[in-house]
Amino acid sequence: TAGEEETAMSGCSEQSAATTTAIAVSPSSTVPAPPPQQPCRFETLYLGYIRVEKEKGTDVIHAAIEKLENSNQTNWESVTMEIHVSTINLIKTADRTLLAEHRVRFVSFMALGKQEHHLGYIVHGGPRIFYCHVYQSDSSCADMARAIQNACNARYQLLLAKQEEMKRNQKPESTGVSTTQYNTSILTLLGQL
Repeated sequence: TAGEEETAMSGCSEQSAATTTAIAVSPSSTVPAPPPQQPCRFETLYLGYIRVEKEKGTDVIHAAIEKLENSNQTNWESVTMEIHVSTINLIKTADRTLLAEHRVRFVSFMALGKQEHHLGYIVHGGPRIFYCHVYQSDSSCADMARAIQNACNARYQLLLAKQEEMKRNQKPESTGVSTTQYNTSILTLLGQL
């Protein structure tokens, strides 16, 4: 439905296409997100993850949320989500140990749940392997989604800057002929005229 599409967030993989959603994670060339100096932190409940068949889709995320919400709640973990330009870190609230680290570059899709207190995102786990990670908050997860969106945009801007730098630093293609050999060939050719 249109309301569900409004809450969908397209992923931040380097090859993401533009999306018609209200809060898009797809890279934007008109409003670059600067890299945050400090990570964004959110206290949330991590419901876990499940393997999914597709790398994107609001319906995929909603199904994963429903499945994990109806699962064994003893596996749910209270965490602090730290969102950096390159990673999303999950730190256990109880003992402050790192539970998981997700690379922002591998996030392919994100969406709020049917109820905004749920958030899910899909991460590439390998060739044709995708996992949906699900979170629940007492209030709306929209701010958490925006922070991940900003990290994705910043990551994309860094990628573009790196590609530009690589283009500037590239040497002209070598023909395999040294300058001396080239000059000798030209002189020989001129001598024949």
